[in-house]
Amino acid sequence: MFVKSADTVSTSGSTLILPSVSIGNVPQLSVDLLINTLEATRVGIIHSPYLVPISGTSGFDHLPDQRLVPLEVYQTPDTKWTIVQQRSPPLAKHHKDFARELMDFIELGSFSRVIVLTSSDAALRGDAMIDGPQIRSLTVNCEDVLANKLRELSLSSLGSGYVQTTKDSEALPLKHLHAAGVAKPLLKLCQAAKLPVIALVALVFEGDNVHDAINLANATNSLLDIVPTTQKWCPPQSWQWLMAANNAPSEMF
Repeated sequence: MFVKSADTVSTSGSTLILPSVSIGNVPQLSVDLLINTLEATRVGIIHSPYLVPISGTSGFDHLPDQRLVPLEVYQTPDTKWTIVQQRSPPLAKHHKDFARELMDFIELGSFSRVIVLTSSDAALRGDAMIDGPQIRSLTVNCEDVLANKLRELSLSSLGSGYVQTTKDSEALPLKHLHAAGVAKPLLKLCQAAKLPVIALVALVFEGDNVHDAINLANATNSLLDIVPTTQKWCPPQSWQWLMAANNAPSEMF
């Protein structure tokens, strides 16, 4: 259930960017870059009984007093970009339930387009995907402009060497997605609802995934023109503890 921070909050016509909790936490880290760089503000939360409950200090430099919760909705002042940040994974055996909940949010939001960010285990990729771009795409009813942009950026479809736009009745190549969280059931629901959606898939290994996150954020920005290409990403202060257990505050342990 989407709980707005104010009655005036509107998502109609906005582009939704949605991460899936997946291997390396790459999508969430990419979303961190987007939200912190754009200085997007939280316009609500999505209350879900299917997520591990958490609470913590702010994850963003421009919102120092904000408490974070499992599923937050951010938006730029011009409402052009609506960005979801997910802080905790779905409970075991509830991925499909959570996907249906996200689908309700998407359908009620009247978004102009939906972009799903996810990652997949590179150790399980097919031989054809070892070479070439390590960020691939999955599309359903993709608009021609973005399909052409995917081709220009060489963001080939997962499981093939070219951009393939899947229609309603065609099977998505989801067998190539591994450790991708809620991405599989969500994409199936989007296809069943005839909803245009693009998923950007980062093929990664578990480990220090900061570079992978930056690459996925760059690909997202190249596709959508979110920020000027000359502008540098602004990682939030919370990133100083990534892969740095020796320097982490003792209060964490």
